[in-house]
Order: sequence, then structure tokens, then C-alpha cells
Amino acid sequence: MKKFLYGCCFLLCAAGVLVIWLYFTNEGVATEFRQVRQPRTNIFFVGIDVSGSIFKEPATLKDFKDNLTARLKNFIGDEAVSYEIATFGNPGCESASVKKVISMKSPKDESDFVYKVAKKIQDIAAYQQGADQLGYILKKILPERVGGRVIIFSDLLNDSGDCIPNSYKESLAKFGENKEGQIIFLYPTPLSPEIRLKDQEKVIKEIRGMVNEGKVRAFFYHLPDESEKRGAFIKSHLENAIPATTFEIVWERASRMVDSIVSAVRG
Repeated sequence: MKKFLYGCCFLLCAAGVLVIWLYFTNEGVATEFRQVRQPRTNIFFVGIDVSGSIFKEPATLKDFKDNLTARLKNFIGDEAVSYEIATFGNPGCESASVKKVISMKSPKDESDFVYKVAKKIQDIAAYQQGADQLGYILKKILPERVGGRVIIFSDLLNDSGDCIPNSYKESLAKFGENKEGQIIFLYPTPLSPEIRLKDQEKVIKEIRGMVNEGKVRAFFYHLPDESEKRGAFIKSHLENAIPATTFEIVWERASRMVDSIVSAVRG
């Protein structure tokens, strides 16, 4: 029994030392600790990749739309909350590839919500043509939403197709100047992982490098490949990304600190 207690104490001390070391050596971890007491986020942007190449199953997009609708429903009557939803990866280049779906304060009642929000979200459909142009959507939206909460649902491949490639590092740095803002990426395995997985990993590594330097707050969450697990996963992470209650806000702050530590340890 004593050995067990000693072992537990050792592990707790080691964990404490690790956290303190990361706090002083990894600016991304330090930033999350400093943001524990930030005000509640009331401004949300949701970008949905509809290029079609990311959806192994049509149910993936449906899971996201259903859970996003359920999440935003929690804010009915709270006019302090505003949100914008846009799709990207539509046919065309740059501005033509982005379509605004919703941009408004949270509706006053449920009937308004159904007509102005829920129906428009459910009408979002994927296209079989068109590159996702992740670089363009980040370059376009981030400088305009400094200090806000951005949720991106995409395969993170940053395909440009026949369009001019767009660099997003400068926009990420601009967005990251206000530490109250953060970006949450929800992403599936690429449709052709044997070909595209390295491209996806390259984007994640590049942005995580900026996170570790404290230049931006960004988090990555990989959707389960198993369809039966996907809905619950999306629901859980949208609750963290768009918290509505005091408990959800506290849980989100704690989760972000843990996620930053795990990401720093993984490198």
C-alpha cells in the first residue's frame, strides 16, 4: 500500500514539474494558463468545407449540421451572442468559393430560430467539384474576427485546384495578437489517406508550430473514422467550442489547458 501511495505521489510531483517546465518553455501552454479568466465568448464564426472531397459518408456533414443546430439553439433569446456561418470549397476561386449562410444575433424565439438558422444550416450541401481553399478562408476571415471564436470543419488539405494558392500564416499571426480569440479545427481522415495524409499533417504541424511560439491559439480534433462514434464526438467538441452554460465554460477552459499540455508533449 505504501509503495502505491509513494508511486502516486511521485507521479503527481512529476506531472507538476512537467506542467511548470512547459509553462516556462512553451508559450502556447503559458497562454492557455493566462486565459483562464477571460470573459465569455459571444462572437462565433463557423466555416464548413463543402468541397465534397472530405466526406467519405454523407452522414459526416449531416452529423455536423445536426449538432451545430442543437448547439446554437441554446442561445435563443440571448441577443448578446452573435454568430456567422459560411461554407467554403464551393465551385470558383477565392470570394466565389465562399458563401455566407448566416450572419446575425441569436434569434429572440424558437420560431425565428427554426426559420432563420436551423433551416439554413440544414440546406447546406456538399459539392463534388471545387477545392477546399483553406488558405483563402483563413486569410479572409481571421483579420476581421480578432478576439472571436472560429470553428473550422475541414480536411485541412488546403487544395487550391486551378486557383492561386493563398498563404494564411500572416492572417493567423494577426488573429493571434488578441489572445481571447481561438481557432478550433475539426477534421476527418483524408479521403485518400495513403496519398493525402502527409499534406494534412504538414498543415497541422505548421500551425502547431505557431501555437507553441504563442503566436496564435489553435486546437485540432480528429473525427473518428467509425461512423457510430462520430456524432457524439462532434457534439462533445462543439459544446467546448461554443459553450453556453457556466459549467461548459469552466470545462472548456480546463480542457484547453489539458489539450495544450498534451500537444506540447507530443511536439
